[in-house]
Amino acid sequence: MRVRVKYTKGDKVRFLSHLDVTRNLRMALARAGWPVAMTGGYSPKMKVSFYAPLPVGTAGEEEYMDVVLDTKGIARLVRANAKCGSRKFRDIDILAQLTKAFSRVLPEGFSVKQVYLVDDGKQNFESQITGSLYRIEVEEVTTEDLSPAIEQFLTQEQVLYELERPKQTRTTDLRKFVESIEVVPGSSPATIFMKIRHDNGRTVRPQWVLESLSEFGLGIDTREVIVDRLKVYFD
Repeated sequence: MRVRVKYTKGDKVRFLSHLDVTRNLRMALARAGWPVAMTGGYSPKMKVSFYAPLPVGTAGEEEYMDVVLDTKGIARLVRANAKCGSRKFRDIDILAQLTKAFSRVLPEGFSVKQVYLVDDGKQNFESQITGSLYRIEVEEVTTEDLSPAIEQFLTQEQVLYELERPKQTRTTDLRKFVESIEVVPGSSPATIFMKIRHDNGRTVRPQWVLESLSEFGLGIDTREVIVDRLKVYFD
């Protein structure tokens, strides 16, 4: 039995790394008593999958993880449930119990928005994700500064960005991933809504797009911007 958890990574935990986020949520699942299925071998791990990880400094209003529940553990919950009716109602009641228990033990800064059943037979969720919508607040520039640089970016057929790694440098075309950028007129701090495509798990960060605006005469220190992912789009 696979369930999908839609949760929020709030402002207080925006500077947690993805590894820290996964560690916190797995610990919360254990404290909540979820009957999570485990992998085999000498070092069993929870069967939990996380998708479209957020970089350090980015909050998310609609994040997702999949949890595989152990059938025997579910059976024990069903037997313990005094409201057993049809199979459909048992599933709904169990999900409500699991959601409530998980919400109680989540660290401050995280919250549960929804828990629902998903089809085990469907393709990997990562490959179903088609895009992300971000809200970006930039303190050091005005909307009048931003708009011309963004317009130039959007007119380009290709905007190359060099991503430096410890052992290699990889070049990515940012333009093919950016679906749209909208500047909120007169906003202070200057606010941008940016929709970025996903392609079978591949995507780019909005911070990279902002850094690339230096090619069009606008330098932005991305360490000073506030980035929130508002929505993840999927098929």
